[in-house]
Amino acid sequence: MLSLLIIVTATIFILPFAPTAGLFLRQRRALGPSSLSEAAYAPDHFARSLITKLRTRVALFAQPVTAVTKYQLDDELLLLIPASVRRPPAECATKMSYAFGDIVLPASMPCQKEIACEGSMESGENGSYRALYAAATLHLNRNSTIIRWCHADAILKISGGCRITGRASANETIEIDAPCLFMSMAAPTILAGDAQPRVCDAVLPDPASATMTENRVVRGPISLAAGTRLRGSVKARRRLEVGADSVIDGALVCEGDIVIGTRCVVWGPIVAEGDIHIAEGCEIGCLGRPASVVGEDVEISVPAVIHGALHARRIGRII
Repeated sequence: MLSLLIIVTATIFILPFAPTAGLFLRQRRALGPSSLSEAAYAPDHFARSLITKLRTRVALFAQPVTAVTKYQLDDELLLLIPASVRRPPAECATKMSYAFGDIVLPASMPCQKEIACEGSMESGENGSYRALYAAATLHLNRNSTIIRWCHADAILKISGGCRITGRASANETIEIDAPCLFMSMAAPTILAGDAQPRVCDAVLPDPASATMTENRVVRGPISLAAGTRLRGSVKARRRLEVGADSVIDGALVCEGDIVIGTRCVVWGPIVAEGDIHIAEGCEIGCLGRPASVVGEDVEISVPAVIHGALHARRIGRII
């Protein structure tokens, strides 16, 4: 009797939701499975999308651009800036802008829209920018803030005092000075401070020179001695420390914090659920073998070299 009462009560409760559930299932079948684009995860995804749209649409603009021209792009006003105009008008702070040559942005300008150029771009000091793209070199002057993203097809230079609260990427090199705050950066080579990449093959030439050649998994904390030569990966709980002048040919993974000593070389990714501290003189990854550094707070002391990507879930610091 009790079971029958429960079934009847449940039926009465669920019945009003049946039409909505049926509509939801029909729409799901009509739409099919939703696909995720792999390109959306690329560091330069937003920059590629913007510049492709601009180049495609502006190519339909019949007359040559010899003066600053206002052009309608997808119901949004776009400023077209000729190559002869190096300093854009003040309107670029509130309107999407596309320059056909080099461009120098004014100082202390809070820019609410994207700015793209087909040459090199230099931001003004103390400026705040939604998004910047340069087909050549992009230089962020002191105390510049990037809200969403910035990308350079060649070199991205970031002066001290800058804040990158979104994505920063370059096809060649990112050169970043201290102090600086970041969330996400990616490039074949990231030079923090006055650093130069090493020749990777000269650091650990053969397995015979390694002091350890196996993967290590420990349930507690682990501390590798200074000068360790390891061919293999290390996974630990709580805390993972690497002594100075060590070479790790593998990944470092920890559920806690990871601390890398001075002048270390790590050829694999560094991933922590906690914070990551990388001391001066370190190199992560190498040319042709990129690596990722991912942690809650990521702190890197200059000089340092990272080949690949840096991502801080909360805040990253170049110090």
